[in-house]
Amino acid sequence: METIKVLIADDHPVVREGVRAMLETDEEIEVVGEASSGLEAVTKTGELQPDVVLMDIVMSNLDGLEATRRIKKQYPGTAIIMLTIYADKAFVIDAIQAGAGGYLLKDASRDLLCHTIKAVNGGGILIKSSLLREAVATLVDMTPSQQEKGAAALIGMEEFTSREQEVLKLLADGRTNKGIGKELNIAEETVKKHAQTIIAKLGASDRTQAAVKAIRIGLVK
Repeated sequence: METIKVLIADDHPVVREGVRAMLETDEEIEVVGEASSGLEAVTKTGELQPDVVLMDIVMSNLDGLEATRRIKKQYPGTAIIMLTIYADKAFVIDAIQAGAGGYLLKDASRDLLCHTIKAVNGGGILIKSSLLREAVATLVDMTPSQQEKGAAALIGMEEFTSREQEVLKLLADGRTNKGIGKELNIAEETVKKHAQTIIAKLGASDRTQAAVKAIRIGLVK
């Protein structure tokens, strides 16, 4: 069975050790390395090619948000989950805009942590609903100078085929490609192609930003 390769990035050794211990109880997950700073996380992502990076936000020698931006730019296929003590909507907004597919607090249970890793690795988005709602509400209130809406602000549902509309709604609900395929009774590869088209039409960099843009401009609720 192919495992999900995970890199743990946190500047506290005790945290890294604790997270590693939790993950090693799941046979579907393999911890391939650790990083003690944002810069090291970027470097080790290139070296180890993990599927998922667990990223702390506040770290020395490059914070987790900037490290996330660099990783998503250089290795767009790598999924990133912010694992932090901060339940702050400003951090959630920054994490989403940086390209993170998940946002968890450090008091999350082992089951939730493993579930989130599997979800984002499968192409899903997993952010606590209350945090996501607050973040999206704040994005809605931002002026155009505070955020770049681009062409997505002018897009209506009529720009999408009926199948793309179905995929978009499920994508915004945080479903994985596999889950969407099962729900719509279509192949996972077909879901991926629809997702790529949706991302392009919304002018987003990845499915996480596509989902947030769709919610922000009222395409889905």
